[in-house]
Amino acid sequence: MIAIRTLLTLTLLLGVAYPLTVTLVSQIIFPWQANGSQIISKENKLVGSALLAQSFSKEGYFHSRPSASAYASVGGGGSNLGMSSPLRAEFAHQQAAAGQDNSPAMLTRSGSGLDPQLPLDAVLAQVARVAQARQLDPEQLTDLVKSRAQAGILGPQIVNILELNLVLDKEKDA
Repeated sequence: MIAIRTLLTLTLLLGVAYPLTVTLVSQIIFPWQANGSQIISKENKLVGSALLAQSFSKEGYFHSRPSASAYASVGGGGSNLGMSSPLRAEFAHQQAAAGQDNSPAMLTRSGSGLDPQLPLDAVLAQVARVAQARQLDPEQLTDLVKSRAQAGILGPQIVNILELNLVLDKEKDA
């Protein structure tokens, strides 16, 4: 009987009360993060998450890093190909032949398949293409890209591609 009471008490405490408390506290203190860092458009539509990459293929947009999981968040993951893998080298050659910028970040797949950021140099390598497609001054576009750069953790400066493309769309509409 004591075991059943203990089981019920711990189930209510750890299975109901604790998760509800953590959810409530996170919604109060960190609502944006608790809801998935969602980016909402002016029309109140969900555009995406600041934490997940999306596929951009039009010439007027900065392209995200290639994804081994086709940008699917369910089951997302890397390709697990080592540096000496012929498949990895073949992918890099295909990307280069397809006209991808020769930045290493654009010739290899994302580690998680869902990285929303690119190193600053990989984004700057795309400026000429995007400026031409949008009929913008490349210098002004370069300044915009640099203004969106964030300090990377123990690495190069990074730029969130979704947020950068949304800024471009917002300026186009203005």
